[in-house]
Amino acid sequence: MKEEISGCRQCPSSKGHPARSRVIPVKAQASFEFMVVLTALLMLFIIVFVITSGGRSNLLQAQDNSAASRNSYSVASAINFVYLAGDGASYNYTSRNAPPEMNTTITGYTVTTQWMGAWISAPLLDGRVNESSMGTGSFVITNNGGEIDISQ
Repeated sequence: MKEEISGCRQCPSSKGHPARSRVIPVKAQASFEFMVVLTALLMLFIIVFVITSGGRSNLLQAQDNSAASRNSYSVASAINFVYLAGDGASYNYTSRNAPPEMNTTITGYTVTTQWMGAWISAPLLDGRVNESSMGTGSFVITNNGGEIDISQ
């Protein structure tokens, strides 16, 4: 759309000065500004989404590590208790709040719990423990002459 400016002081013509005619893209300017603002808002939304989803995954990893650590140290404490109590001592251990997928393995001087990608190890006072893998439920931990036996 061409628009001519009328009433030029240097030109007596009533049509206006032809050299000063110009195109005014009013609609195109508004849609371009709208697209720039929309793009900026979309980028801001994407950045906020990425930051919050990353924080959420870190929180879930921390919860998994905490659950595995709590289970591993709980089992190690029960075994160490029976070891320190001496020959003939027995303890009924029940894993609390441990999901069925949590895997606890006892080898040598460590109790290792694997849960959702987290591997947590807890130390034992003595390595004379029958190597076993524990799930959920109740277990009997017994000290037989210094050797720790775990049975279900």
